[in-house]
This record gives sequence, structure tokens and C-alpha cells, in this order.
Amino acid sequence: MAGVNSKSLQVSNDNLETFSIFWLDEQVDKTEENRNTQLILREIINHLKTFDDQQECYQRILSLSQEDRLILIVSGRCGRQLVPQIHHLRQVSSIYVYCMDKKANELWTKDFTKIKSVIGELKDIIHVIRQDQQSRVKIEEPLSINLLNGNFVHSLLLIDVLIRMKSIESDKKQLIQLCKREYQNNQKELEFVREFEKDYRADKALWWYSRDSFLYRMLNKALRVQNIDLLFLFRFVIGDIYQQLKQYQHQSSIRVYRGQVMSIDELNTLQQSINNLISINSFFSTSTNHQKALYSLNSSEITSDLCRILFVIDADPQVVKSKPFADISSLSEFSNECEVLFMIGSIFRLIKIEEMENEEILMIHMELCGDDEHDLKELFDHMKKEYGGGNEEVNLRSFGQVLREMGKYDVAEKIYHRLLSELPSNDPSLGYLYYNLGMVTLDKAAYDFSLEWFEESLVIEEQKGSSNYVNIGNLYNCIGESYRGKGELERALENYNKAIELFRNANDEDNSNMAGFYNNIAIIYDEQNKYTEALDYYKKSLATMIQHLPSNHPNVAACHINIGGVYYQLNEYDLAMEHVQQSLEIRLKSLPGDHPDIAGSHNNIGLVYSNLNKYDLAMEHVQQSLEIRLKSLPDDHPNIATSYRNIGLIHEKKCEWKQALELFEKALNIYEHAFSSQHPNVLEVKADIERVSAKLK
Repeated sequence: MAGVNSKSLQVSNDNLETFSIFWLDEQVDKTEENRNTQLILREIINHLKTFDDQQECYQRILSLSQEDRLILIVSGRCGRQLVPQIHHLRQVSSIYVYCMDKKANELWTKDFTKIKSVIGELKDIIHVIRQDQQSRVKIEEPLSINLLNGNFVHSLLLIDVLIRMKSIESDKKQLIQLCKREYQNNQKELEFVREFEKDYRADKALWWYSRDSFLYRMLNKALRVQNIDLLFLFRFVIGDIYQQLKQYQHQSSIRVYRGQVMSIDELNTLQQSINNLISINSFFSTSTNHQKALYSLNSSEITSDLCRILFVIDADPQVVKSKPFADISSLSEFSNECEVLFMIGSIFRLIKIEEMENEEILMIHMELCGDDEHDLKELFDHMKKEYGGGNEEVNLRSFGQVLREMGKYDVAEKIYHRLLSELPSNDPSLGYLYYNLGMVTLDKAAYDFSLEWFEESLVIEEQKGSSNYVNIGNLYNCIGESYRGKGELERALENYNKAIELFRNANDEDNSNMAGFYNNIAIIYDEQNKYTEALDYYKKSLATMIQHLPSNHPNVAACHINIGGVYYQLNEYDLAMEHVQQSLEIRLKSLPGDHPDIAGSHNNIGLVYSNLNKYDLAMEHVQQSLEIRLKSLPDDHPNIATSYRNIGLIHEKKCEWKQALELFEKALNIYEHAFSSQHPNVLEVKADIERVSAKLK
């Protein structure tokens, strides 16, 4: 059968922690002393890369995410050239110049605040990096903040399903194996891994989290960047921490503090969110000790593009329902830290930002909010219900569903295949699983594979008899979707009508699924240029959705974009723009920022602007669409080809024939791999190529 058959998840990332050391020196790997120093440095910061080529080092630094933090050791000669090029980069945290001539190098280094020391002895480098790193981890590690948008909702859904999913021993073993590979040349950390393997218990989760070890560093980064594979393996730890925080929930109101270094851009984002809600996408560590938080801030040297922030947070346990917080001092390895830990996804209201008197520090005042206070609660509850609401245990299927809704199709498919390999051949849930596999391959535009999965599911569901009309109807609708993707419109329409008939037979026409059926029939009419019929069915679909779904549900956005498409074809561009912009507004609130559907809204807004002859605005939106699609979809997905074609059409309108032709050819290459030679998309882009080629002659 189709797809990736992988029982175990593969975690692929260059660095599973936040901090790295890069060491640039022509002699870096050539002496025994240097090689021994590298082993010691790895016990401080595990991820260490050496370079004897300056340009290679420069390119690797540029490739790092702004969410990463780099410690650079550089020779005096290389530093003179490299430091001015990289000093401004957010990912560069600290620089240490290792040289023989300290006096000469101290002269030029004075202009660069990220240079912490000019050092002539390797033992001194080890000492100062070890010392500096203790404070760096506390205040420089990026803080993952979600505004009230689609990232916010789906982060909450992801954590909800992770802590409700049962962990199995093989996953813990896979995590241990992964850690042993990651730290294979780091004896200090390997000792922690072996200890964890032997002694970890649920009631010691917070003790382990508080330790300066692999667990804290890997888990925090995985939460911050949403490394799904790694979070899946860590889910038993996340669940155990959650249970301990619930058990030791703080019982009275409390004020806590956190020192943080932030960029000016990050600060500006927060300033725009005053009086609004934010959520923290990781465990949020604070202290009851005001002076301790201030001390760590004042001891840090920062550049002009950074600022010192003191979070001041008021928390009342009476508002907490699902996101507990607790004073973990008695449970921590460091009892003197006065640490109060908040659960992942805790929601706060930004009250105000003000300057501290006589201090170059900004105070951000926040208060803890309850789960019911945010505007997206209705959407969250609805989406949670779709994969199995409540607090009971969920399974891999639910996890895959959440990932699919997030637009993480490859990981979702991998999860479904894992579950398929674990289920017996007579398991009653196989029909649902085949349906899920059909949906995710449909999302990936693998239409032949999706058909296979849906038809296998249909065989099982039809065996259950006439009482199963609703499930069978949904499957016929999905089969229709697959045929529509293949360009076989008549077969698609035939299956859509079967779906509607089955729902009528079940006396279940007042159902949110009917909205999808109406929408799909409308798409067929739309593609047949029967715009009046299409508009009628789209409006029936929208009316049904409004009746059954939250107003900011992604399906409502999909209907708006389709209605906008019809108005676009009818040259009613004002009405078209109204609907496609509405689709974008909803999707930005209800979907992660890199979701392919957001790309769809940007694409259609670009098309409308293009027909209004506003080419700069059009190009801005279609380029944005392409960027998202390249990040979130397979390289051969037809929607990427559509973006190339639409950018090409704008170039054509601007009489930029050569650029247009290049993009049309890119689009054709993808379309020909995805569709038959007679598919409308193939024929249209061939006509584009012929038309523009004639202009170039």
C-alpha cells in the first residue's frame, strides 16, 4: 500500500539543543591539545563544530536559525575578517578570540560588544566559557511566545493530545538510543543518559527537568521549535511533569519574576500586544526571588539591538483549570532557586511595559489567565472534540489527526503507518485508519494512493450494513475529492451525489458534513464554468457551516475563498477581494503560520490584485504563498506549480517574458509528474509557454 511504512520515528536535526560552539582556526584539529580541549568543551556545550576554512564557517553561521545561540571561538587573524560580518546576527551570542598576541587583538576587539574575552591559553577558554554559560542559559535561551492566533490554538491541541496519549516502553528505549547517539563523545552527558535509563520515575520528573542535563536542554528546544518526532518520544516526561504540577499546584496568589534578554523586534511585537493574551509554548520557569532575577540580568552584557527584560507575573490559582503552576523548590535539584514553574501553554495577559528607575531594564507586567478567557476557546473545544475531547486517553490516530490539521502531512502519515503496523488485521478501527491515510495522501495530492485507501475503507464500512450510511457517505465524498484532483470531474460529481443520497437515506441532512458535500459539488460546477450553479452551492455550504461550526473554523475560511474565486471569474473583483481577505483573516487566527491553506489565501489575494493591475501587491502575496508552500508541501506538489504559474502570469503582464517563461516551465515540470497529459492544469501551462515563447521570438 501507499506511503511511508515506518514503525519508528526518525528525529533529524543538526543540533537538538539551543547552544552551539563553532571553533574557527587553521590549526583547530591539528594538535592534540586542541582535540582534548574540544572534548572538554563538549561537556559544557555538546554541539561543537570545527572549521579551518573561514568561508565555510561563515556560511554555516548564516544557516543557523535566529532561534539558535552560537558561541564562537576564533583566531585573531580570522576574527579580524569574520567578526565584522557576523557580529550583528541574532544567532551569535558570544565570541572568544584565541590568539598568541593578546595586546594587538585587544585593540580591534574593543569595537565589538559580543567579544567576551581575548585569551591566550586554552585552559582559560574552558574556564570562561563554563562560567559564562551558566548565566547565558538562564537569560539568553529564546522564549517561545504565541500571540492569539492559529499557532496558539494548535500548540494547545498538540500538548493536549501528547499528555493524553499512553507511552510505551519501546518509545522510551528509542529516546535513550537517540540520546546515546547525540552524546556519543560526551562522557559527562552519557552518564546522565545512563542514569535516566536506569532510575527515571514519574515522581522524579520535575527533579530531572530542573537538572542541568540533556533532558532540560533537548525538551525545551523541541517544545520551542515543535520538533514533533522528539516531542512524541518525550511525551511520557511531559505527561509526568504535568501530573506533578497538578499535584503540587500552588494554592495562593503569588508574584514571580523572570529575567530575559530579548531583541528589539521581539519587544516591539509584545508592545503591540498590550492588553491582549499570549501563551508560552514551553515550560515557563520563574522565581519568587526578585533580586536573583535582577542579578542575572545586570550581569549580562548586551548589544544595542538587544534589551534586558524583567517579567513581573501575578498568578492566581483560582483561574487555573488545565494549566497548573507550582513552586518546585522542594522537588528541584536546586532548592535555593525559589523556582515556580508554569505548564506549557499557560496563557497570560500583557498589562503594561515600563522602564525601571535607575536601571536599563524594561519591566513587562503580566497576569495569568484562565482557559476560558481567550476568543479562540470555542474553536479549540470544537477541534479537540473532533479528535476525541474530554480528558480520557487518546491514541496515535488522534495524534495523527492533530498533526494533519496543523499541516504536518509527512509526520501524520508516518504516525498512521506506525499504527497500521501495530494493529491486528481484524481490528475494528482499521476502516477509520484507512480513511485517515486516504485523507493525508489526499492532502499531499497523491490521488491514486488516496483512492486506494478510501476504497479499502469503503469495503470495511459497507460490511457494517445500512446503519453506517453516514460513514459510507463521507467516504464517497472523499473518493469524489480524489477523482476531482485527478481531473476526472464527472466521476467526482457522481460520488458527491452518492454521498448526499446516503445522508438523505439516513435522515441526517442537518449535518456539518453536508457543507463539505455542497462545497465539493460547487467546485465541479466552478471548474465547468457554471458559475451561477457554483455560487448557489457555495452559499448553501457556507450557511450550513455557520449553523454547525465556530465562525473562525478553517472550513469557513475555505468556503469564503471558493466564493471569492467565483466572483473573480465573474470579474467582480471587489466582492472577490472581500471574501479572499476574509478567508486569510480566519486562517491566520485558526491555523499555524506555515499552513498550506494560508498560502492558498495569499495566492488568491495576489490573483485579485493582479487583475486590478496592482502588480507589486500581487507579487508580494503570490511570493508569500510560494514561500509557505515550499516549506510545508512536498517538492512535487501541484500547488507549488500553481504558485510558479501565478508568479509567471504577473511577470507576463509586466512584459517580463523571460522570467515568465522560466516559471511556466517550472510549473509544467511539476504538473506533468502529477497529472495526465490531458489534465486542465497541464494544458493551460503549455498554452502559457507557447504564448510567451512567441513573444520572445
